[in-house]
Amino acid sequence: MYMLSTKEELYLYLEKISRGYALKDLKYFTANHISESLNISRNLASQYLNELVKEERAIKVNSRPVYFFHKKNVEREAQVSLETCVFSGMDDFQRKCRSDEKKRDFQKAIGYYLSLSSCIEQCKAAVKYPPNGLPALFNGAGGTGKAFLSSLMYEYAVNERVIGTAGAASLPPYITVDCSEYAQNEEKFALSLCGSEDGKGWLAKANGGILFFDEIDRLPFSGQELIYSYLISGQYKGYHDDEHVFESNARLAFSTTKAPAEALYKPLARMIPIVIPVPTLHERTADEKEEMLVSFLKAEGRRMGVDVSISQNAFHCMLEFSYENNIDELKTCVTSSCAGAYLEKTSEGIAIHSYHLPEYMLSSLKLEVEDKDKRMIHLNSYSRDTSLGQTVQYFQIMLDVFEDYRQDMLSFDGLMMEFRKQLNDYYDYLIYGQKLVNIKISTYEQLINQIFENVGEMYGISLSKKYSHLLARRLYIQLQGDHLIDNWMKQNHDEIEEMFQAVSAVLEKESVICSRIVNLIKLNLDIEADSLNQLFLLLDIKNQNQKIQGLSAAGIILSHGYATASSIADAANQIIGRKVFDAIDMPLDMQMSNITGLLEKHIERFITCQDVVLLVDMGSLEQIHSQMGGLRNLNIGIINNISTALAVDIGLGICGNQKLEDILKRASESNVCTYRIIHNVQKEDAVIFSGENGIDTTEKLKELILKASATSIPVKFVAYDYYRLMKNGSHDEIFQQYHVKCIIGLFNPEIEGIPFISLEDIISMNSAEKLTNIFSEYLDEEQMEVFNQNLVKNFSLQNVVESITILNPDKLLDEVEQAVGRLQKITGRKIAGRIMIGLYVHLCCLVERLVTKTTIDNYQDLEEFEQKHAEFIRQVRDSFQDISRHYRVALPVSEIAYIYDYMHLNSKNKLSGQAESPAVREDE
Repeated sequence: MYMLSTKEELYLYLEKISRGYALKDLKYFTANHISESLNISRNLASQYLNELVKEERAIKVNSRPVYFFHKKNVEREAQVSLETCVFSGMDDFQRKCRSDEKKRDFQKAIGYYLSLSSCIEQCKAAVKYPPNGLPALFNGAGGTGKAFLSSLMYEYAVNERVIGTAGAASLPPYITVDCSEYAQNEEKFALSLCGSEDGKGWLAKANGGILFFDEIDRLPFSGQELIYSYLISGQYKGYHDDEHVFESNARLAFSTTKAPAEALYKPLARMIPIVIPVPTLHERTADEKEEMLVSFLKAEGRRMGVDVSISQNAFHCMLEFSYENNIDELKTCVTSSCAGAYLEKTSEGIAIHSYHLPEYMLSSLKLEVEDKDKRMIHLNSYSRDTSLGQTVQYFQIMLDVFEDYRQDMLSFDGLMMEFRKQLNDYYDYLIYGQKLVNIKISTYEQLINQIFENVGEMYGISLSKKYSHLLARRLYIQLQGDHLIDNWMKQNHDEIEEMFQAVSAVLEKESVICSRIVNLIKLNLDIEADSLNQLFLLLDIKNQNQKIQGLSAAGIILSHGYATASSIADAANQIIGRKVFDAIDMPLDMQMSNITGLLEKHIERFITCQDVVLLVDMGSLEQIHSQMGGLRNLNIGIINNISTALAVDIGLGICGNQKLEDILKRASESNVCTYRIIHNVQKEDAVIFSGENGIDTTEKLKELILKASATSIPVKFVAYDYYRLMKNGSHDEIFQQYHVKCIIGLFNPEIEGIPFISLEDIISMNSAEKLTNIFSEYLDEEQMEVFNQNLVKNFSLQNVVESITILNPDKLLDEVEQAVGRLQKITGRKIAGRIMIGLYVHLCCLVERLVTKTTIDNYQDLEEFEQKHAEFIRQVRDSFQDISRHYRVALPVSEIAYIYDYMHLNSKNKLSGQAESPAVREDE
């Protein structure tokens, strides 16, 4: 019979006590305790333990006292691979055994800084809102983690000391109620919630803590009514007890998989101001899904006490599968696969292959050319390829390239070339990969455009709208904060700063321009660009304003439109591989004399060639040369019908130093238009949102309407310019393109045969009948009721102002209200309530226009208005003194004229066309 040696007995004993080890049991892992347990001398136990450490079978922690652990068990418990067996102390050991820093509350949620960032901000607001927080409803599909987020919200409240008492012996209560258990038992729910005569139900037990109602939609309305009664007063009565009244300070949270308007007792729904939409697994980022899968696999390995490995094929199948029940189904899939693989467990652990996956997943397996099912991923040593995130990978490559430059392995020109390549890749990722859509980005871009124009005129440089758009995106990402990017930048702070300073020292002129732009952004947006964003801006200035050397001609693209010329020039320059074309974007109504002046100034500042090729889009621009009298010794070639393909053809000819006539002749012959006709059989129904406050504001109002519909409506919602409708009337092209059902806005453009619904009527809830007439053919009665209810919720005056302006809505509304009050007092006129609502919205938009320098300057017969209404102009300016002083703006007469028109909406006003009672009436 084989007898174990003392050393092997000690090893087995160490393996036994290390299973599921806990730091509170450290006394068991000393040489002294082990020697006593095995009845051997302490010296012998210490000798054998140190030998096991040398053989890499045990771990030694050099603390006082010294501790020894079974290496394999520790790795399995922590799901990590330890590269050393000796640690300097317990802190060092614990740090190596944790893959991440110790996480608190919301940090435990995978994606807390990505897909869940908005949810978590709402959770924090619900917890911290004074004095006792706000009820919150988690709304999302089954299995998305609503209950988990609720528990993290409780942890956050405890950690922030919002609930509980410092130094208390126990934590404040957290109680979860599964409402599905009470779907058919209303009496049991009432008794459990309120208690009997003693009042000791859930409300009493959760006093000072949080009471979470899971699947609140499964609870009958009678039960929901009890919750509503408690929320109103903070008081409740015992079940079948009308004499005693009890109080509780329990905070409430809820979850539902259905639309709140459908699922909840309507008064209760109105008492829950914070509705938190929880994204599905499909809506989470690829990095988050991968982190979840790895986390679940490691958790199963820890639970079974084994090492887990998985084939690449099975891993990617799990990642890419579409899970109907979201995170819960992914977790179930992991457990099922691990259970199947456990039956084939070896001393090395378990290995999950494709055939261990649930049957319903096998059909989604992809045909592989190479056998990825044999290539294994070991979870205890696994780190994601994208652990730094896609964005940080671009940054890291730039840092690595700069290190080559520092080591004299790369010239400065070589460094610029590598930087430009990485920037192009990063910018493509920003535009096409991230697909960020946010109103703030548009607002930033608008102000940055003005800054670029200002600095461009000052320093004689050109920066296209593409770069203002990219800078707006980068600043938005910087402000939002990203855990991975922030950590990477902290770790590499000194290297980033050195890289920025080194490039700035060489690009002196660009550095001065960059500093000017950064300072103006700080002044106007109160955003301080970090060193990395400043470096990118510096490189953008360099790339956009390289001196064109050795070219036979210069190319300039002129086109009508917001950024048409810039887009074509940027695309052509990138395809060609160098800057050949400059761009001049022109408003549609720009006069020829202004265009000519702009072009001559551009040529004088930037063009050194004797030959210039002008690529124009249409019309009178083809004759622009006839009005260019201020330039000498210049050959100008003009070609029309610009496109990216045409620009690339001409650009390649310029780079090849071909003659001007040859370039244009070959380009004309190569670029021939072709056509095909796809007849529009039926016009699409549409609702127009018409706004006089700019297309961005109109777009925001449109989004509020869209959010009100719980169901998809087969109607096109279009934001459109009010003044264009006024000018073109029923002949506008929008009516040729769509079958317009109605127009929604502040002012009525008076289009014959098209119903108009005013924004004031929606806010004051007087539009239900009109909206029902419009949308009843698309929505049934129940859907229409939900739509109207959501409109009431979305279109409060506060919500509307918050949605359409970047300014603080509470402060802005308060100041506008005071200004209007003073105006009524000064003029001796009272403004009717319905018109007052619309006036508030108009004035809030006006203040934002003044702040962003996008005022409406045009007004018909402005001089006549100034003469006739000088007193009104003075009264308005007096009334708006506080606003002017606070926002450092001045009211132009054109904007005051529109205020006057809005306040005098009589029987047939040119702005609104209302035929109702006047908006202004004299005080009696």
